[in-house]
Amino acid sequence: MTGQKSKDALLAFLDYLARKGLMNKTTVSSRKAAVNNVLGILDIEEAKDVSMIDLDDVMHRFQNLNGMKYTGDSLSTYKSRVRSAIDDFLSYIENPMAFKPSTGSGKKTRESSRAANRAQKENTTTFASAPTLIAQTPPPVATLILPIPVRADLTVYVQGIPHDLTQSEASRIANVIRAMAIVD
Repeated sequence: MTGQKSKDALLAFLDYLARKGLMNKTTVSSRKAAVNNVLGILDIEEAKDVSMIDLDDVMHRFQNLNGMKYTGDSLSTYKSRVRSAIDDFLSYIENPMAFKPSTGSGKKTRESSRAANRAQKENTTTFASAPTLIAQTPPPVATLILPIPVRADLTVYVQGIPHDLTQSEASRIANVIRAMAIVD
């Protein structure tokens, strides 16, 4: 990482973040997958300098090449991950001593991030590492939040489970989660 701004240097930088513990390995892995997939459509010349990439244009090309393979939400997530990876990379190149990796999508300003932190401290039922599913209707009064350890570094929280959950309802929930899994 001697000032080079290529896609390969970006990937090496992401490996560096994971190796040094500067970023969660799962986050690094997600960003690397997005960078490899999205920037993988670029030819060698285009991939020489990621600071010169028009990400909107690249995402449009990526979508055209992959057709219906990805949903709109997946494309947005990929774009966000690539943007965050590039922004962190360029920030590191500019000033390695002052570098602090971003942890979110990069869309929050410092002030809105502080406001979110204050709100999180006030809300005792918020879990920082849990993905949030927002229901369109308020949950029933008698519900619980169930933490499920999935891996050593990952706990999933299932929220809104009624205390009187039936076997058929549990099967429906399990089937939805099974449908989200990737093939091993």
